Amino acid sequence: MTEGHLLIGEFSSRSRLSIKALRLYDDLGLLVPARVDPGSGYRWYAPDQLGRARQVALLRALEMPLASIADVLELAPAEAAERVRRFWAGRESGMDRLRGVAVQLCDLLERKEEQMIQEFTVTVHEMPERAVLSAVRYVHLEDAGQVLGTLLGRMAASGPGLGGLPGCPFSIYHAAVSADSDGPVEIVRPMADLETAQAAAERLRDVQARSDAAHEEAVVPLTLAQAAWPAEMAAIDAVERHLHGLGRVPSGPPRQIMIADWRTAGPDTVACLLAVPLRPAH
Repeated sequence: MTEGHLLIGEFSSRSRLSIKALRLYDDLGLLVPARVDPGSGYRWYAPDQLGRARQVALLRALEMPLASIADVLELAPAEAAERVRRFWAGRESGMDRLRGVAVQLCDLLERKEEQMIQEFTVTVHEMPERAVLSAVRYVHLEDAGQVLGTLLGRMAASGPGLGGLPGCPFSIYHAAVSADSDGPVEIVRPMADLETAQAAAERLRDVQARSDAAHEEAVVPLTLAQAAWPAEMAAIDAVERHLHGLGRVPSGPPRQIMIADWRTAGPDTVACLLAVPLRPAH
């Protein structure tokens, strides 16, 4: 027996963490036992580890990812608290978005699909040829905001872009980004010219410079709530219905043109344009 230390069962009872969770946190290096018996494999914890255990439990109660918890635990107290505040602010923003998704879903369940489709106004506009920076990422929904936002921020700081709607950054969804699907999604930022884009791509290293050909797009404005998966499916259906009536055919996957700052937009703010590029009309 190790004097003053607690076996995993007693430590589990006092920390309110299951034995399964404690074993997982040991494997991940979040909460390593003070001693492991080499013969029996018994785990012993020091009483002063209870504070760290409770911190882990509280952070998990906030649904913070384990990798983020590992980072928080290594910070000084004031920095750790600030990191938690920022995380919670992001969670609240995410709940606002999910609240809008819930409203959209209830509407879909309670009303006829045809009526919902008719609520969207679809227009067709021309987009000029542009030089762009682009990069593909595989991300699930919980990580998409941070990963894609950081990538777009780097692109935005890499050189001059274009003005007006043609200069708005956009994301191309080659597949769904959800809790169960990691895309991929392509982030694209229009640049002033191809030479500028190529120079920026060389500096950034993990992005590409290319030309986005002139084309027509079928466009629907979406609020932040409507833009969230799966609520945006109704808008995609509206676009497909409209294109069928025009005899037009998509030339690629849908895009979200970012016309507002999603970090500050409310659920009812028009946050983006759902755009579907079109094959040339015959």
